[in-house]
Amino acid sequence: MKWVFFIFILLSAKVLSAQEFFSEQNAPNNTKNKFSFDRFFFGGNFGLQVGNYTIIELSPLIGYRITERFSAGTQINYSYIHVSQFNLSTSIYGSSAFLTYYLSKKIFLRSEYEWLSLESRYFNPAIYQTQKRFSVHSVLVGGGYREQIGERSYINLMILWNLNESALSPYQNPIIRMSFEF
Repeated sequence: MKWVFFIFILLSAKVLSAQEFFSEQNAPNNTKNKFSFDRFFFGGNFGLQVGNYTIIELSPLIGYRITERFSAGTQINYSYIHVSQFNLSTSIYGSSAFLTYYLSKKIFLRSEYEWLSLESRYFNPAIYQTQKRFSVHSVLVGGGYREQIGERSYINLMILWNLNESALSPYQNPIIRMSFEF
């Protein structure tokens, strides 16, 4: 587990050093590095599946464009799952923090730390018998493609890998995501 956090810190440091190099090269004066509310962006993803398996996902996010190529942000995650065949319902909730480095206007790299809370009786009753819920921590890395759909609006398609995937992880590698930002 320690090596996963080491890799995450190493990737974050690499992105930060690349960001400093880029901002020094392209900022002839110091105005590009000053704080601005215009650099905030919002978005997230929404998922809906209805039928024998009903899944509703909401994941709003807020981020800040530190430079033209580097952004950071946080996201809140919530999923409701209902399996009608067994009349089972549960909620998964959590949060994440992410770093994004844009190699170009359309291609980016991403690292993300995610914390999720899962209900023990549905996801692993044998291990967590005394707890109602347990936490799963994931370090996700990967990249994606970004398409502009408005003046400040984008659709992002990502492929991420969970570096510390386990039997308790709620998803398997690779993780494919689509999100919006404005």
